[in-house]
Amino acid sequence: MKKIAVLVKDNEVANYPADILVDGEVRKSFNLEFELNALGVDMLFGKSLPSNLIKKLRDSGIIFVKVNSLEDIEGLDFDIDFPDEFKNKRGWKCGKKGF
Repeated sequence: MKKIAVLVKDNEVANYPADILVDGEVRKSFNLEFELNALGVDMLFGKSLPSNLIKKLRDSGIIFVKVNSLEDIEGLDFDIDFPDEFKNKRGWKCGKKGF
């Protein structure tokens, strides 16, 4: 089974630089190439990544896949755990008022 990471920012898929979502946990990313290798990630999803970083990742066996939204990833057949806050699309202020 492939291990997947997603570039995220503000609970959405993001451009690099961004945090990474791995195993249902959002982690701060300071050295993307090192962290992905240390975590054993096989694929990285995100909106964009500099071409020199894509080449470095490819050389170390990590595939970068360009996606525009979380819905693009959910439609694929990969086992990715999204935290609960990623599933609340409307935001915390938009819920019904209990008056």
